[in-house]
Amino acid sequence: MTNRNIIWPPAVKKKLLKFRSEHFTPEETLDFISQVVLEIEDTLKNPILGQTYTEESGSYKGISHMVIKKFRIYFERMDDDVVIIAILFPGEK
Repeated sequence: MTNRNIIWPPAVKKKLLKFRSEHFTPEETLDFISQVVLEIEDTLKNPILGQTYTEESGSYKGISHMVIKKFRIYFERMDDDVVIIAILFPGEK
């Protein structure tokens, strides 16, 4: 089994840190985002991805994506690397 590298470009990291919830404190929200990141990485490192889709239209046409906790994660696979292209927050279009 190969070890996949998950690459988080700076723009995606910066966007994740901007996520806020009116229902939780900033500390609770950061903890939630940390858990989402871990779940995304665990799923993408799995050699058998069962919950991915390919966008059929729009800005991300032809790009693979998956949904975790209502976050849409767009990514591309390149050999042993998985590059996160974008992440959309719940309700974001």
